[in-house]
Amino acid sequence: MTIHKSFGQEFFPTNLKSLISVENVEGKSKLKPNDYFLNEKEFFWADDLLFINKKTTEKVKFSCNTSESKEEIRVDYYSLAKDLSRFIKRAGESGLKKISENRFEHKDKNTKIRIDIKRNILEGGKSYNLLSLVVIEDFTNGRVAPENRAIKFPVDYSYPLQNTTYYFDTDIKDDKSYSDEYFINIRLSKNAKYGNKLVFLDDTNWKVTLANKQTFTGTYSQSAGNYQMVNIGFNVTAIAPKVPKAYLQPIAETGAIYNASELKKSKPKTAYYKFFFTKSYDLRFEGNDLWLSGKHYENYPTMAVPSSKGN
Repeated sequence: MTIHKSFGQEFFPTNLKSLISVENVEGKSKLKPNDYFLNEKEFFWADDLLFINKKTTEKVKFSCNTSESKEEIRVDYYSLAKDLSRFIKRAGESGLKKISENRFEHKDKNTKIRIDIKRNILEGGKSYNLLSLVVIEDFTNGRVAPENRAIKFPVDYSYPLQNTTYYFDTDIKDDKSYSDEYFINIRLSKNAKYGNKLVFLDDTNWKVTLANKQTFTGTYSQSAGNYQMVNIGFNVTAIAPKVPKAYLQPIAETGAIYNASELKKSKPKTAYYKFFFTKSYDLRFEGNDLWLSGKHYENYPTMAVPSSKGN
C-alpha cells in the first residue's frame, strides 16, 4: 500500500499538537513552530506563523489570540486529503468526547480543547479540508501559566513517521559480551531495495506487507528527551485463533517467535518478522535511510512481586 503524498493525510490529531511549542514570555504565551517536524514533511516557512508545502499547496497556520478574559491557540492544517475517515477515527481515540462527525471536545473548569473539521474551505482559490486543534483558556478565575495548564505544548523531538512508506529488512546478532543478549536491527529505506514494506498509516498505526505478501498490523509510539535519541516502540496486533462455536475462546497471541535460536532459523517466516515489531529501538539516520537498533534479552530471571502486608 503506497500512499501518494499529494493525497495522504500528513498530520493527524496528536501530530497537530507536535507542530508547536508554547513558551511563557513575560506572562504571555509565545508560539514557536516545530520547524524540524514541519520541514521533514516539506512544509517550509512562508510568512510569520504560516508554513506551506509548495509541492501540494497544503498549509499550516498557527495563531494565538489573547484578551482579558481568554486565550485561544489554534493549529490550522489545510489538507487536500479526500478521505478523512482515518483522521476522524484517531480524533475519536484521542480522549476527546465526540460532539459530532466534525467536532471532538474536552472541557474542564478553565480549559476547552477541540478538534474541528471544516470541509471544502476555499483558501487562495483552492478547496481544502480544514483540520484544527483549538485550545481555549478561560481567565475568569485568574490566569494560569502555560506550563501549569491542562494541555501543555512542550518541544516535541519525535520524528514524523505518519503517512510514510519504507522498505525494510531485519537482523539479529549475538552480543559477544553477554551470552543471553542480542543486538536487533531494522533497516528502513524509502527506496525499494528491500522486499518487505512498512507503512506508517497515521500517528499510531502501521501495516507490514512482507515479500511473500503476508501482512500484519500493530501500533507504535515515540519518546524523545531534550536533544536525545528518539526511541520507537512497536506492538503487534494480537489475534485469537478461530474456533467452533461453544468452544472456549483462546487467548489472542501475536504469533511472533521469541527464542533467539529458533528465530535465527525461521527467516523469512512471518513469525520471524513479527518478533522485530514487538520491540523498542533507538532511531538514527544512515544517509537517507533510517536505522532502528535495539537489544533482545533472554533467560533473565522474573522478579517476584512482594506480598502485601497483612495478607
